[in-house]
Amino acid sequence: MKNIIFLAIAAVGFSLSASSQSTADSIKSKYQLVPMPEPLSIQKAFPAIGSYQLTDAAQGQANINITLDPTSKGLVWVEGLPQGKFKAYLKKSPSTYRILSQKTEDGKQIPEGTLIFNPETSTLNIVFGKEFNDEDPAAVFATVPAATTEVKVKTSKSKTKMTFYTANKIIVSTAETNSSINQE
Repeated sequence: MKNIIFLAIAAVGFSLSASSQSTADSIKSKYQLVPMPEPLSIQKAFPAIGSYQLTDAAQGQANINITLDPTSKGLVWVEGLPQGKFKAYLKKSPSTYRILSQKTEDGKQIPEGTLIFNPETSTLNIVFGKEFNDEDPAAVFATVPAATTEVKVKTSKSKTKMTFYTANKIIVSTAETNSSINQE
């Protein structure tokens, strides 16, 4: 009688271990371990942040710097254009900004505009003098040549002067960044 009870317990234990292995095998067949993704950096979250090279035949070469506001992540400061230092508000993530009509730090009045960064081509496009289009912010850049230009547009009420700027992002390699950090 003791042998029968012992055999019954052994059979139950064996069947439990066999079923647990089949469960583990079925889980392994459905799921695979993948490496952890890289941490989200400021540059990935806000790709428009950085330095740009603006080339204009009339003004020569100029650098544009876009920095993140320390108190508000939805606000960037743009400096290096003839208008002076101004702010732009994040409208569509990750790289579409609305420029509200404002006075710059130099006291110049700038009209409303749009700032768009294209991460695929590393190109920055800025327009002043055209209201921000919520449905298609990039539509204003569709008919403009890829250079700094001024365009006068007649509307039913008055003439509007739109100013376009195009710049390319200055990309610093990580090797250069690491070597400059090590030298300091």
